[in-house]
Amino acid sequence: MDLLAAFGVFLACVAGCMVKGLSLFWALLVGFFCFFAVGVRRGTPAPALLKMAGEGMKTSFKVLRILLLLGLLTALWRAGGTVAFFVWMGVRLITPGTFILVAFLLSSLFSLAFGSCFGVVGTAGVILMTIARSGGANLVVTAGAIMSGIYFGERLSPASSSAALVSAVAGVDQHDFQVRMWRDTPVPFLVTLALYGGLSALYPIREVDARIVSALEEGFSLTWPAILPAAALLILPWLKMGTMASIAVSCALAGGCALFVQGLPLWETLRACVLGYRPALPALAELMSGGGLISMVSVCLIVILSCAYSGMFNGTGLLTPVTGRVGGLSRRIGLFGAHVVASFGCCALFCNQTVGIVMSGQLLGEEYRRRGLPPMELAANIGNSVVNLAGLVPWAIACTVPLTTMEIGISVLPLSFYLYLLPLWCWLGASGRFKKKSPKMS
Repeated sequence: MDLLAAFGVFLACVAGCMVKGLSLFWALLVGFFCFFAVGVRRGTPAPALLKMAGEGMKTSFKVLRILLLLGLLTALWRAGGTVAFFVWMGVRLITPGTFILVAFLLSSLFSLAFGSCFGVVGTAGVILMTIARSGGANLVVTAGAIMSGIYFGERLSPASSSAALVSAVAGVDQHDFQVRMWRDTPVPFLVTLALYGGLSALYPIREVDARIVSALEEGFSLTWPAILPAAALLILPWLKMGTMASIAVSCALAGGCALFVQGLPLWETLRACVLGYRPALPALAELMSGGGLISMVSVCLIVILSCAYSGMFNGTGLLTPVTGRVGGLSRRIGLFGAHVVASFGCCALFCNQTVGIVMSGQLLGEEYRRRGLPPMELAANIGNSVVNLAGLVPWAIACTVPLTTMEIGISVLPLSFYLYLLPLWCWLGASGRFKKKSPKMS
């Protein structure tokens, strides 16, 4: 009963944060104290609980470094003209019958570079929706294509904090994990591509507002050096350079572009790194502002608390009854099926992709160890389930933030094909392996 009461208080705080527009960090903080009190009430000393939480937090350290670098990256790519260059090129490729397709591909490209659905929807997403509204395109279909695209790099990008967290939770190398993710991607991606190609022909845009192109050309020097930060981030990891080093090189190149290509003063560049980039041209203020270390503060705090939850739950065994039930479910519907159920359950309860990743590993990790399966199997199933499925839970921030940014409703979710085609494809593949191997393996 005490655990249910703690969950009740936590969920009430989640609802309050969403109504008031506050960060879910505050709900997680209240929840932490509630579950801490439950642990003490059930006989675990407070110092032991703090030690358990601290052990859990250690999981977050690698992710935090990447998040802080990502804050720098998103600001410097804006300041250096990298974001503007790719948007400018993408907009110029648009024809009436290809707009939806270009929206998906451009969002996917940005996602592969940024690794953050929020960072992509706040730049390319806003610009594409502005073009759609001014050109008379179907807004629901356009937003569905963008929603699919912004999640493409969440598992694949070297800069993805989600990929870093999954790797840390499962205890595998991030590069090896992402190589594994590429194996599951081509079929759902190509099917999604074909669907948006068909919808592009069915729902053409009437015209493209030339003012956006003009504003980008006026506000930035759109020359080839602006490509270098993106090229470095995409190529260096495949040359066996570490994730942190690849992002750092990309940041350095983007900083050089800001200083020497865009002519931004050193002080303004440093300010953008901390507080986010703000373009001088008013027409670009809404489209290109953002990034910086400050943009990562809330996300970092959520990651730290999520990992603290994991350590405390693992040490006290508070979730043992739930873990047993999820383990039993995996023996009936397969491990990947259990991950899908756990993904929706965790994201619905905690309204957060980060917590969903951590809790998915917490609830099912023991089942993998019991079966003698390698950690990469756990990482792959988490990556192919909760990372995308969080975007389909209407009240989770992985869904509400992109939809709010695009000023669109949940009617776009059925048209966000990639979000559910990827898990569906992986579930079908897991079911095939399940039948081939044995009734106890997935």
